[in-house]
Amino acid sequence: MLKKWLVLLIVISCALFAASSGCSESGEDGNHEDAEEEEEIEMEITSTGNSEDWCSVGSSWQASNPQTGEMVTMKITGTEVIDGVLMCKAVYETNTEEDVSKIEYLWSEDGETVFWIAYDESGKMVSSFSMKEGKITVTDEEGNVMEINQDS
Repeated sequence: MLKKWLVLLIVISCALFAASSGCSESGEDGNHEDAEEEEEIEMEITSTGNSEDWCSVGSSWQASNPQTGEMVTMKITGTEVIDGVLMCKAVYETNTEEDVSKIEYLWSEDGETVFWIAYDESGKMVSSFSMKEGKITVTDEEGNVMEINQDS
């Protein structure tokens, strides 16, 4: 399960790095052409810990772009019991110029219960997401709540 989420974070990080440093233009025929000054992105990715464990506390993952100094890290910090469910907790942090600089991410071993809260650089909540017992709740930074019941 951890490998699944690490792969997802790697993909998201690569997309953020590519979006912030890559350029493209659309030609007259709608095809995308490389811009004249295309930057070559060099990524360094490292990870620690045993990825076979469900919640390998202390494990970490880091991706960095040496050309821009942008960095993304994720570290499994421990377990918490939320509403009677044992959850693994990871903290994701980035210094990219995006709206989100930190995410606290919690998940159950069976993957049926997931929570995350995203924060901006000042520590203000940007959004939150929870999935438990077939119910998904998303809250934005203004406090607007959207609920989805997966059972219906």
